[in-house]
Amino acid sequence: MIALGAVAAEPPVFKSEPIPAPLLDRIRHTTWHPGCPVGPEALSQLTLTYLDFNGSQRAGTLIVNKALAAEVIRIFRDLLDHGFQIERMVPIEDYGGNDDASMAANNTSAFNCRDVTGRPGVFSNHSWGRAIDINPLTNPYVKGDKVLPPEGRRYLDRTKAFKGSILADGFVVREFESAGWTWGGRWRDRQDYQHFEKP
Repeated sequence: MIALGAVAAEPPVFKSEPIPAPLLDRIRHTTWHPGCPVGPEALSQLTLTYLDFNGSQRAGTLIVNKALAAEVIRIFRDLLDHGFQIERMVPIEDYGGNDDASMAANNTSAFNCRDVTGRPGVFSNHSWGRAIDINPLTNPYVKGDKVLPPEGRRYLDRTKAFKGSILADGFVVREFESAGWTWGGRWRDRQDYQHFEKP
């Protein structure tokens, strides 16, 4: 029974649906262009409840390949149940498709038809909607002295658990790897601690 004056918490939402027309139009003008390996019709909009850095539940939006929608929903449901925190989750179109701006904002995102970082002309798995970057400021990309986003340098000590940290052999990595995803934190030539992909 809910006490008088108390507010009932909204039940978590985990759903997949076609991308609505206004967002689809933004995608066609920012993160997608002719020549991309998949068309926007191959993508789904996921609404996922997550725990933010203040411990509050929020509903976020993630654009992924339709073939992975149910799997991604299951993984993010498990992340919520485990209490893993995500700072924000909005379409990268809110940043004009700019990966650097999205990373600096610690925004979790998926689809973005773009090149692999540091490899011009090679499509990233984000271009298929088959890669997800989670809390990219807290979990930066590192190659030699290069850190992206640059502000992520203060999170380079991977023995420390910051809010939203993805640590080797931690729950988040186990959850994705058990579903057949690859974690960029295990790459030899660079470490992309934010990045999970399913080629």
